[in-house]
Amino acid sequence: MASLKLQNLNKIYDNNVQAVFDFNMDIEDGEFIVLVGPSGCGKSTTLRMIAGLEDITSGSLIIDGEDVTQKPPKDRDIAMVFQNYALYAHMTIYENMAFSLTLRHEDPNVIHEKVLAAAEILGLTDQLNKKPKQLSGGQRQRVAMGRAIVRTPKVFLFDEPLSNLDAKLRGATRREILLLHKRLGATMLYVTHDQTEALTLADRIVCMSMGYVQQIGTPLELYDTPANLFVASFIGLPPMNFFDCKVEEGKLIGDGFAINLNENDKATLKDYVGKTITLGVRPENIVHGNDVTLSVNSNENLGQTTLVHGKIGGHRATAKFREWSTYKLGDEVGVSFNRMHFFDKETTNAIR
Repeated sequence: MASLKLQNLNKIYDNNVQAVFDFNMDIEDGEFIVLVGPSGCGKSTTLRMIAGLEDITSGSLIIDGEDVTQKPPKDRDIAMVFQNYALYAHMTIYENMAFSLTLRHEDPNVIHEKVLAAAEILGLTDQLNKKPKQLSGGQRQRVAMGRAIVRTPKVFLFDEPLSNLDAKLRGATRREILLLHKRLGATMLYVTHDQTEALTLADRIVCMSMGYVQQIGTPLELYDTPANLFVASFIGLPPMNFFDCKVEEGKLIGDGFAINLNENDKATLKDYVGKTITLGVRPENIVHGNDVTLSVNSNENLGQTTLVHGKIGGHRATAKFREWSTYKLGDEVGVSFNRMHFFDKETTNAIR
């Protein structure tokens, strides 16, 4: 497999629209990296630059110590799995998986061994004589992965491979990709707009917005210590609650509520006394208490948890309680915040 170094990658199209700005990252051999962000944030463009499907406007791409910035895709030893499977309908599953090796005129016996080995890994052994139309969406995506596996490339690239699957298949195939990574020990880069995929698959996540990298870190780092307001709002489901609050001595004053600060939070906000900041609280960090009142609008029971939507003062808020509840419109629930995040109003960066 391989390590990658992305140095100051930029992508500017002919109409002077810049899709990626100064992307820098070192990827270790065998890492599973997930690029996540909303549509148009530059994540797929970055993946396509690595694959050689998009020219790199400036910067360098280094694979295993070799600069491949100007090399064509066929010379980069990279395999890519696309969203739409890209299978040949007239070929059998075996023929689809063997196709790239056949084009290279590899020994038929070697091709046969590689296809059978990949089919065994992906649970496709009994499907090899079928045509793609006879398979489910999840099975077709596994065939696309099998076609990449038989090439034994240095790097695997996945461009939103699960977007066409329903929720149940998406979850099952996600687990198969994770098992595949552990089994192969391969270097993988995976693009998605689905934060659940990012949090469950990644060794490290690259969160992007408007062509810029917002934060790189482990799933826990992005969830627990978001670098800025964008990462905090994008990572986490339901999303983090936000309140504009004025910092006073020992407390935060919001629209219709006040929160007392502990000693650690006082120290964190000592330079912001008299200023307005953005307070962030994850739904699961709103717990039953007596600090503020949540006025209920609706109640969603999800089995082991309940989402309670309403208002805290003049702000919309969602709480995630770890029990089944039956709150209704107009109910008032006493709550407290057991973990708070603070963000600078001007820079939107986290206040540490």
